[in-house]
Amino acid sequence: MPINMNVEPLYPDEEQVSKASPAIGFLNVLLTVIWWAGWAFMVFFTLVSLYTILAFVGVESVQKSFEVTTPFMALISSISVVVVAAVFLIIIKQLRQICHTLVTGDPFVPENANRLRVIWIAAAAGELLRLCSTFIISWVSKTSEGASIHATDLRVYVWFMVLALIILSEVFREGARMRQEAKLTV
Repeated sequence: MPINMNVEPLYPDEEQVSKASPAIGFLNVLLTVIWWAGWAFMVFFTLVSLYTILAFVGVESVQKSFEVTTPFMALISSISVVVVAAVFLIIIKQLRQICHTLVTGDPFVPENANRLRVIWIAAAAGELLRLCSTFIISWVSKTSEGASIHATDLRVYVWFMVLALIILSEVFREGARMRQEAKLTV
């Protein structure tokens, strides 16, 4: 009596696309929602920046609305928030593209290494811009109020995240290179 055992292969054929996990589908939806929320945030703070520019250039009716802070401080703050929103959108876009490769079942492509590189560069640039804007705001408030300059906080965890992303991008780059070599090997 022949025994018919159906054993699933360890590695599916190249043509066969593996089914994405439900977690990837959830992440895809979550990243899409965050993407559109980021755009709404960007539009809102761009409008706030335009409003503060009107106050900064001397529109009197707009200047009257600034009681707690000066138009210049509000302008620096709102522009820095717009920059942070732009960095956020760059990172979310790259994550969405990486998630798409996960959905299609092919995450170790050279493009993902480049996408991770864009993410770590954006995170590092965003953190440097945050440090600069914090210093400028501290300096301006010191000169206007006669207070001392507050030390800007160096967020070490952000730089560790950047380091981890640098390493992951190189791992993805090396994985894609090894995969390409394996395809060429007979």
